[in-house]
Amino acid sequence: MTYAYWIVGPGRVGLSLGSLLAATGSAGGLLFVGRRTETPAHPVLARPDVGYAGGYSGPPPARTRLLLAVPDGAIAEVAAEIAGLGAPGDGCVAFHLSGARPASSLEPLAERGYAVGSLHPLQAVADAEQGPDRLRGAFYTFEGDAGAREAAAQIVEAAAGTLLEVHPEDKARYHAACVFASNYVVSCAGVATRLLADAVGISREEAARALQPLWSGAVANLERPGLPQALTGPIARGDIETVRDHLATLEGDTRELYTRLGLAALELSRLMGLDAGLAAAIEAELRGAKGTEKR
Repeated sequence: MTYAYWIVGPGRVGLSLGSLLAATGSAGGLLFVGRRTETPAHPVLARPDVGYAGGYSGPPPARTRLLLAVPDGAIAEVAAEIAGLGAPGDGCVAFHLSGARPASSLEPLAERGYAVGSLHPLQAVADAEQGPDRLRGAFYTFEGDAGAREAAAQIVEAAAGTLLEVHPEDKARYHAACVFASNYVVSCAGVATRLLADAVGISREEAARALQPLWSGAVANLERPGLPQALTGPIARGDIETVRDHLATLEGDTRELYTRLGLAALELSRLMGLDAGLAAAIEAELRGAKGTEKR
């Protein structure tokens, strides 16, 4: 069977994007390529138009779209490995799905005649079963050859998503934005869970359940009314005494994190019209706390 898509790396993102493409009927045949000989246990691999191979039998045929869903540190190695298989058929396009690495990471494939690019979904995929729903309708960011852009646009259209473009020199700043929006939100949730568990004497699991409505409410507020009005809390209210109490009870890295995030919250609060005098006083408290943090 001829496969229109090869997805190298049947992990969470690879299986999720492949499942979404297969479900839309736009894949025209899909082959997952992995390191292991046994087929991964996932519903998409039970479809008759989806195959699995524990290695390569040769370069892809004409007009194949190759998606490297592998860790960032493995992109160059996998690209060189596939390039070593020989020249592909005409019209082949290769993407990696990293938000941080440039399309030039696929230079060995470009030298073999592939059009190359990066195509990064702005979504957090923690589970391959729920991943297709997360990726459907998401924003996707492209960077790479003009010859790869049309294929990227078709993939994003099949996913009912929206295509953005980024220049290679802006890739690190772009990915930092994604980290703040996703990874660091989870990191802050971890800090909040620890503080609540310690304060009221419950397990971290119970603390996480107690905080869930706050997290859900914050996410809902980001959607509507949106920034900056989504911000609530003492800094948004100009409650300097509460900020002082927080700073007095926190220490070490947690206190430092609070002050840095507090300054970011203050920037949003000013956009919402916080009194200039109150804002200046809160800023002085936060910056003073940074200068006197415990070491």
